[in-house]
Amino acid sequence: MFSQAHLTPRQSEILNFLTEFQDKKGISPTYREIADYFGFKSTKAAADHVAALEKKGYVRRHNGRSRGIQILFPKKKAKREAISVPILGNVPAGWPELRNAQYSGELMVDRKILGRSAEHRVFALQVRGESMIGRGIYEGDWVIADSDQSPGEGDAVVALIDGKNTLKTLARTKNRFFLKAENPKYPDLIPVEEIVIQGVIRTVIRQMA
Repeated sequence: MFSQAHLTPRQSEILNFLTEFQDKKGISPTYREIADYFGFKSTKAAADHVAALEKKGYVRRHNGRSRGIQILFPKKKAKREAISVPILGNVPAGWPELRNAQYSGELMVDRKILGRSAEHRVFALQVRGESMIGRGIYEGDWVIADSDQSPGEGDAVVALIDGKNTLKTLARTKNRFFLKAENPKYPDLIPVEEIVIQGVIRTVIRQMA
């Protein structure tokens, strides 16, 4: 069991900041945000302190990700009611296939919001574009997708269609399924070959400025 007695005063302050930042905003801070908060002249100072916390077992860094600091200890009691959801990228533009997706941080999401999906494989994506504004999903929103839930007509889904990823509503004609845009400025997507549903959207999270 780790104790903060193993930390220097500054390391303890930074660990508390990391924990409180993530509890409040649901994402980990960047090195720039850490440096600005503590008045460091460079992000290297922030990175060095986080590296020290990692060495002592309090955090894990996922290098190459701007918000890739994962808190391992302490786990607050309040967090028992929350689930750590991996962030896998952006949708619809530039999002990789799930089998090739790389972890880029995590969101803490209340179990009650996810319902039964809390026990399933879920992942988070940040929305790009405005093709789903008719369903109240806007650019910059976070969507939580359940890859274990069976999709149905009318569900908002993350899908791979003819090799490209997108976020749309699953719809169907008499003969086939297609992906429906919820904005008249965007076209519906009719598959030439197939649609692979990678996750059903369970909730949308909007971070207020």
